[in-house]
Amino acid sequence: MQYSNIVQRVLELARQASEAPDSATRQLIEQDLRVFLKPLKAAEIYMLATLMYLGLEGGSVAGLMDRYQQMSDTFGTPERAINQMFTKRGLHKHLRNSLEILANAGVEVDTLLTTHIDSPLALLNSSDDVELSLGPWCCDQCGQVISKPEHGLLQWLTRSKDGHSAGRDLRIVHVNHASPLGLPDGCGPDQSKEFARDGSALSDVPLHWMLEPDGLVRLLAFVEEGEFPANEVNRIIMRLLVPGYETARPYFQKAIDAGIVDVELPNDYFFQSQLGDIVANISKLEK
Repeated sequence: MQYSNIVQRVLELARQASEAPDSATRQLIEQDLRVFLKPLKAAEIYMLATLMYLGLEGGSVAGLMDRYQQMSDTFGTPERAINQMFTKRGLHKHLRNSLEILANAGVEVDTLLTTHIDSPLALLNSSDDVELSLGPWCCDQCGQVISKPEHGLLQWLTRSKDGHSAGRDLRIVHVNHASPLGLPDGCGPDQSKEFARDGSALSDVPLHWMLEPDGLVRLLAFVEEGEFPANEVNRIIMRLLVPGYETARPYFQKAIDAGIVDVELPNDYFFQSQLGDIVANISKLEK
């Protein structure tokens, strides 16, 4: 949907709410407006709040993107920005005023979040040019890159509890000979200390085996047997088997904050197109 259409829809609902004959009708229309706003991208919400303030305070478009950045920094989440918009009576008047200011300045609404010269989201790289792949992986112990599967392990600690296996510390680490730490146990734990702690013994399997169908079955069996919680195993599965996931993983929150991707699924879950958008813009997210 073009951004101008979003603004016009918000403008129309806000106008209807302001002209409602009674409070009950106004509340119903405002609820419709909230429903419309909720699935929008963070960048689209912050820009709506920016336009509201532009129309409320007047002035020129010169500081528009500074105000946009202030919106995202101040509110932190789209929900807070939406709530702020609802505290300002006359939202439709403010938006109408801001559209007039933009028109007088020769700024098209549909360019605000894409090609406007001052936009923090300008010239985003396209995911069409990105080929997502598995790995490299980040070692959960030393934080350094595991450049190829032969240099990595899936590792965990397990103990017997009430007649069943109980696991903890499921993680991806360097195999000993590839560890940059130079310690006897490489990037693994001190096994004697872990055993003394709760009777846990170390288990591991080669990372390259975990990338095969049998590796996936092993991880699923962890959940079926109750050895690890599903959310922990699911994230390991995505790190191992979803192309682009491990590369994009350090930038998830920054990408959400920047409006490059929006939240459609549970925390840390992204579709391939979203991972592609994140990977394509890593250089921008690192600034």
